[in-house]
Order: sequence, then C-alpha cells, then structure tokens
Amino acid sequence: MHDRTAWARLVGVYGPTVYGWCRRAGLQPADAADVGQEVFAAVARAIDGFRHDRAGDTFRGWLRVITRNKLHDRAAPPGAVGAGGSDAQRRLAELATSQPEETGPSADAEEVNERKALCRRAVESVRGEFEPRTWQAFWRTFADGQAAADVAADLGVTANVVYLARSRVLRRLREEFAALIDFDSTDAP
Repeated sequence: MHDRTAWARLVGVYGPTVYGWCRRAGLQPADAADVGQEVFAAVARAIDGFRHDRAGDTFRGWLRVITRNKLHDRAAPPGAVGAGGSDAQRRLAELATSQPEETGPSADAEEVNERKALCRRAVESVRGEFEPRTWQAFWRTFADGQAAADVAADLGVTANVVYLARSRVLRRLREEFAALIDFDSTDAP
C-alpha cells in the first residue's frame, strides 16, 4: 500500500479485529500484538493480490485466513520442518479442518458484534471530514435508524438535505473502504 494515510486507516479499522482473534486464540496481549504486526506485514506484501470478484470474497475473510496462518506458524515448534511425500496433501487438509470454526448462536452473535465494531471504526475514521450537521443527519438515520423526516425537523432542514447528507457520508465510506466493508449489507454500528 503506497498511501500512508490509507494504510493507517486500514490498520486502525482492522487492527482491533485481528487483535481480538489472536486473544480468542489464547495469546497473551503482547503476543497478540506481535502476531498482529506479522499479519499486517503479510497484508502489505500481498494486498495487490487480494481479489473481491467472487461472491463471498471479503477482505475480512482474507484477513482472517492470514491471521489463522500466522497463529499456526506461531504454534509450530521451533525449527519444525515441513514434511513432504505422497500423503502431504492429506495432512494439510487435516490441518485445515483440525481447528473448526465456531458455529451456533454465540458465534453468530460474535460475528455480528465484530462487524458492527468494524463498521463503527470505519465510520469514525471519516467523521472529521464532515460538518457537524451533516454528520448528525447521517448518524441519526444510519446508526440510530431514525426517520429522515424526524431528523430533518430536529435539524431545521428538509428531508432531502438529510438524504443528501447520508448519501455523501456513505459515498465517502465506499470510496475509502470499497473492497473492505460492505456498508449496504453490514449492520449499522
């Protein structure tokens, strides 16, 4: 990534997510921070190869795979050497399935909370670019779910001004985080 501001914003938005994954994997805070640095170093090297052209491809999913790989690397015994041979592919497949994803209601709730926190960090990262009234119109309709007419009456503007404010902020978010966060389908912060 060549734009330092964009890189800082990316790490600011996704860093806490990676750190949380590392902590849930059992790492101590310092180790989780170290793995996070390794993850973002790998992302910096491979970001040009990230693809968002197939259904289900998400930056968050790609980042989770990189994190899982770094956690796996950390868990490998020092000096471990990979084994080849005719059954190497089978062993790799077993390794990939040996740590299944959590499923069920608690995992779903965790996923929703994680997406909300991610969205909230992204939204907060662009907040300073907007006038307070524009921000209020956006936040109250997007995050709080208030009707545009009610927000317009409170702010002393027309509903059209509220819709335009919301649209302006969402457009800016899409410009900044186009392939990283889907603000149309994600839960509001």
